[in-house]
Amino acid sequence: MSAHNWLGLAVAVTLFGNAASASAYVRSRTADSCNPIYWQQSCVYIQPDSSFVPDMTGADVERIIQKSMSNWMTRTTGSYFKLHYLPASGPLTVTYKDHLSVVVFRTGTKFCRPATDSSAQVCYDSSAAAVTTVSYINKKGDPSDGVIVDADIEMNAVNNQFVEIGKTLPASDGRNQTDLENTLTHEIGHLLGLDHTCRLSADPACLTDEKGQARQLCDVIEKGRLLSPAYQALYVTTMFAVAPQKDIEKRTPKDDDIAGIAAISPLGKDPNVCELPGATTSSGCSCEVGRQKPSSLAGLLLTGLAGLVLFRRKRRASDADS
Repeated sequence: MSAHNWLGLAVAVTLFGNAASASAYVRSRTADSCNPIYWQQSCVYIQPDSSFVPDMTGADVERIIQKSMSNWMTRTTGSYFKLHYLPASGPLTVTYKDHLSVVVFRTGTKFCRPATDSSAQVCYDSSAAAVTTVSYINKKGDPSDGVIVDADIEMNAVNNQFVEIGKTLPASDGRNQTDLENTLTHEIGHLLGLDHTCRLSADPACLTDEKGQARQLCDVIEKGRLLSPAYQALYVTTMFAVAPQKDIEKRTPKDDDIAGIAAISPLGKDPNVCELPGATTSSGCSCEVGRQKPSSLAGLLLTGLAGLVLFRRKRRASDADS
């Protein structure tokens, strides 16, 4: 029996009369004030853990991470924000304290973040292809409310065999064969401050698209997209929460996705602050070197989780045979 995989996780989108008017990017928001979240600096550094994924070479993983970053940066001409890559150099920990965006592949028997000295083990839904943890200041009325201080990506290699669609694929081992670039490009969208363009369940009232419209259910959009250009336009966005098995559509951010990044970090509001994590000076940035000193984080941080979830459902025989 064939299966259909769905990449997703919650957030919203609204449908309009035609594809041209289907603009519907959605920004992630704080829990208390519902303010949109954003980076206060001009750049973020992304670095992979040196363990990599067991199904690909380290060189291929690093190349695909950089390609996924480039998928956003080559199109976001209306944004000042820059992503910079740091080569793998050893084991990394997922924590907001390092202000470094890490990419870690989780293996073993369960998709979990291991316990550390300061926090207990955190396990995620096994259907999630990846989870991006965005840590931001959550203090209503504070000038820094909504400022992102860290974002980390955890890849579910427990239940997914990450591959490069378009190249010769390894033999299936029973896990979902999931395109690494497709997944990472979507997760980097979360890292940048975007939420999903459809929802899987109920939304907070304030979590709307840029036009103030509530997001439609992902399943409703998927089922109606062939009859609605507006639904189809939403379905193909990088930040849409679901995708068919072995999808590569999310590798290329669409106009809605790019408009969202321009809204988060418009060219005219560049803070010109770009700091290499763990250093007092910056390197590799096209912006002015500076040191950002945000407000005290004590009691202000809230961690938000977003990512891709794989939903498996049996298709009808007529679907499978078509």
